[in-house]
Amino acid sequence: MSCLFDTLIWKDAEGHVPWLAEEWAVAEDGVTWTFRLRQGVTWHDGQPLTADDVAFSYRYLKEALEKGMVTWGWPLQRVASAEATADGADVTIRLTEPTAGVLTDLFGSVPIIPAHIWSTVEDPVQKRDAAAVIGSSLFRLREYSQEEGRYIYDANPDFFLGKPTVDQLIFVKVTDPALALLAGDIDEASFSGKAITSARQFEGKEGYRIVEGPNHWALKLYMNPQRAPLDDRCVRQAIAHAVDRHEIVEKAQMGGAIVASLGILTPGTDWHHPNLPTYAHDADEARALLAEAGVNAAALTLVTTEAYAREAELIQGYLGEVGIAVTVQAGDQSTVDGLLREGNYDLLITGHGGTANPDMEAPVPRAVWSDPAYDAAYAASIRALDGDERRGYVWAMQEILATDLPVLALWHPLMWEVYRPGTVEPFYTHEGVDGGIPTAQNKLIFLPRP
Repeated sequence: MSCLFDTLIWKDAEGHVPWLAEEWAVAEDGVTWTFRLRQGVTWHDGQPLTADDVAFSYRYLKEALEKGMVTWGWPLQRVASAEATADGADVTIRLTEPTAGVLTDLFGSVPIIPAHIWSTVEDPVQKRDAAAVIGSSLFRLREYSQEEGRYIYDANPDFFLGKPTVDQLIFVKVTDPALALLAGDIDEASFSGKAITSARQFEGKEGYRIVEGPNHWALKLYMNPQRAPLDDRCVRQAIAHAVDRHEIVEKAQMGGAIVASLGILTPGTDWHHPNLPTYAHDADEARALLAEAGVNAAALTLVTTEAYAREAELIQGYLGEVGIAVTVQAGDQSTVDGLLREGNYDLLITGHGGTANPDMEAPVPRAVWSDPAYDAAYAASIRALDGDERRGYVWAMQEILATDLPVLALWHPLMWEVYRPGTVEPFYTHEGVDGGIPTAQNKLIFLPRP
């Protein structure tokens, strides 16, 4: 999306940088943000991008979010109003209360869309014509094939920071990225986790470079506290001791990951709590905790996708050793996501990115788990504009997750970007873009270097 649409601010390798907004300021009340807009920016169809477009985007997408039409994690519910100034030079966005992290999660993530196209569209999900992809950013979409997973973009010669350094950008799905790189069919590929062997074959290889990235993603085992015997914390802690996460990293991910932090946030990030419980693999301790809970035997169903069949198989074996019989069921990703949202599972394996972002309002669906102390710490963390103060609340959130264990984080993948050196030099953005997405394809790499 960032190839087509722009945001008020963006991120480079160091932090936030001006984008559609040349400068910004927040008032002493902590809720009123004023953005001075860059002048002379145009949409892909040649129409001018105005302050009215910016204000419209925030109001329109907030309304769509409230109607359940938009599912992105933008915190638009925290926007009280968005108005353009009379002279069209500035936009004033007022929040409902002082809110931490909005430079990244809101102003650096919400796409600005053209009011002259979207103002008459009642349901944004249903708009799929050529006008739906008219943005203001570096590229224009020429072609999209859902069947082939192919996107073809042409450079936008009128981009406000200059014409991109590549005339055409193609994202294509290939069966074997390493083979496609070696054959010269593609110029760049992303690898993670068990693809470690594929990535390592390019180490020291002439004509290729590797950038090792952060691991802002987590695979997790969800445990439903609304279903017996998982409604007993001792049982969930027993499962944590029974599961050998180190062995899962070695056998399921071929060593291409690290054991996850049980607070979900990735080690090495600004918000990670370094002193959480780890629940070392100990089958005897697991049996003792099950006995304490009065559980001699149990039968549970574990749902996941084929992508994590090996993890599921290993967990089935670990739990079998301590008296918990597990039946594994595989489904497609949309089915698994739906069961997770509904809370319709015993055990469930899936993952998500953004694990450098401390805005974890609901790390587990509220249909199955909530905790007053967690909610209080989260609410305080959002209001804490001082970084150190916020970190204290975020650490408290992680402590609750690691103790109550409604979810057991399994691993964070290692990541690599392999590319042919030339015009583009990919880099991983600190703590990700658009709320924490860990990608090496920050759109800045397509602009001329200063």
